[in-house]
Amino acid sequence: MKVQGFMTAMALAAGLAGLVCICGCASPPQSPRPGLALPPASRDAAKLQLRNNAASLLRDLLDDEKNVSKIFVIKHGGDVKALVELIAATAEANEHDLFQLTNTDADLNLRALDLPPGEKAVRDAIAKSKERELLFTSGPQFEFNLLLTQAEAQNYGWHLAKVAAENSSRPEEVATFTRIGEAMKHLYEQTVREMRQL
Repeated sequence: MKVQGFMTAMALAAGLAGLVCICGCASPPQSPRPGLALPPASRDAAKLQLRNNAASLLRDLLDDEKNVSKIFVIKHGGDVKALVELIAATAEANEHDLFQLTNTDADLNLRALDLPPGEKAVRDAIAKSKERELLFTSGPQFEFNLLLTQAEAQNYGWHLAKVAAENSSRPEEVATFTRIGEAMKHLYEQTVREMRQL
């Protein structure tokens, strides 16, 4: 029974940690071709779609990130554990703030991922590769691999939040997306500094 519980915990933690890295690989939402002027109503609809897609990808990333510290159920975190736990706690708080925005804006859809099949297949393949890298390494190599996934995720999230802010019309949403982006930028910079010290 203990072996089965350990294997379940190992699979859960590895899956969560592996999924974190895939978010850095998504293609940015497509915008209209340059030079084509859209009427105001179409421009507003395009901005709304772009905002919702970026916000949805951000929510999906934060949902993964809030669980990243669960990897330490089966792996020793060493010097990077505190930073990864901070990343997880920050992601959980940021996800909560995103859901709070939906209480005042019925047009804010956090489930508009709109991933093409090819993108989804690539994400799944990368997740499997990263799972192996995290599961079958230890010590400094494991710490480096984990920090690399976090640097990719924080950089991606920072830019998703920036795009969401740039395409939001409500000041409170702009402020929330900007704050989330700045927090993720700061965590990205911390993660890169930590990687340099390994």
